[in-house]
Amino acid sequence: MKILTLAKAENIQEWMLELRRDLHKHPELSYKEYRTSKIINEELQKLGVEVRSIGETGVVGIINGKENGPVIGLRADMDALPVTEDTGLPYASENEGIMHACGHDAHTAMLLGSAKILSEMKDEFKGTVKLIFQPAEEAGTGAQTMIDGGTLKNPEVDVIVGMHIFTDFPCGKVVVQEGPLMASGDQFRLEIYGEQCHGSAPWQGVDANICAAAIMQALQTIVSRVNDARSPIVINVGTVYGGQRFNITSGKVVLEGTNRTFNEEVRKKLPIWIENMVKGICSAYGCDYKFDYMYKCAVVNNDVSLTRKIKESIKAALGEENILTTERIMGSEDFSMYQLKTKGTFMLLGAGNKEKGCVYPLHSEHFKFDEDALSIGATSYVEAALAYLR
Repeated sequence: MKILTLAKAENIQEWMLELRRDLHKHPELSYKEYRTSKIINEELQKLGVEVRSIGETGVVGIINGKENGPVIGLRADMDALPVTEDTGLPYASENEGIMHACGHDAHTAMLLGSAKILSEMKDEFKGTVKLIFQPAEEAGTGAQTMIDGGTLKNPEVDVIVGMHIFTDFPCGKVVVQEGPLMASGDQFRLEIYGEQCHGSAPWQGVDANICAAAIMQALQTIVSRVNDARSPIVINVGTVYGGQRFNITSGKVVLEGTNRTFNEEVRKKLPIWIENMVKGICSAYGCDYKFDYMYKCAVVNNDVSLTRKIKESIKAALGEENILTTERIMGSEDFSMYQLKTKGTFMLLGAGNKEKGCVYPLHSEHFKFDEDALSIGATSYVEAALAYLR
């Protein structure tokens, strides 16, 4: 039976491939996935799957088994990134400045593939499968939007499973791993206010640029000297906007950045540590400041018992040699917001292949993946559902 699941997925590989390439050709940004959600709706209705809309673009499909039982959610994200594609693929993005550089087109196609398989197997399991097609993962808010819209209710989801492709792992491999897997991801914005003056006489003003430079350097001492090195963190200043002209002392600088950690206690301390540093340096340099901190994604923490159950099922389908474990990943995923509400596990799907040039990382304008991974991903979704419902 386990081997048959993979065979079923391989039989619809071309169907998933066509879907994925169409979605790749027409990527849409967060909360603007109108064409994508329309296609999902149409495909689910063709399969006889009950469809519900969440917000403007979120979609939930419901497959009921032979009788009442537990409820599992299978989640795929579907938004693209503001990246100009440079892959040379015949199905490259036709939407200027937008690209599926994170593989969400694949996630959507694989979940539709699993819907096709599970809708034909509904007499073989008890309970319900909820197919959750989520917008705006890249914004870090899409999962919460779906939760607020009632995705986990009516019927109430008991457990939830998600997946992400990675070219870091070879095609055919799947990471199914219990415990903390991906870090939290939060955001901050710092505005530093000095006083403008002529660049030839900087003593007549207060240079916000110099203050900002001191802060950026000092923030890394939080990583190396304040935080416990046995619990890793990242503080990244991603954007710096300051000054108006080459011969004017800067009166304002805006810094934006992100923090990553696996420790919830440290996560709460980070904004305090940062603002203490900012306050001291701004005082020393004679600047004022405004500091805003936004909690976005919690730690992706896979439930132990659920993950072990799913791991055994996928192992039987794909072979023990194709199940991997990995070091924890400092990247974040808003799938974690579902895990704050119910038990869940998040899997990583290998999609790398050097011979096919599938070596570029997520978010690269050159990103592409081995499309043979589609049938592996659909199999993993199906086996996760069957492991729980059978």
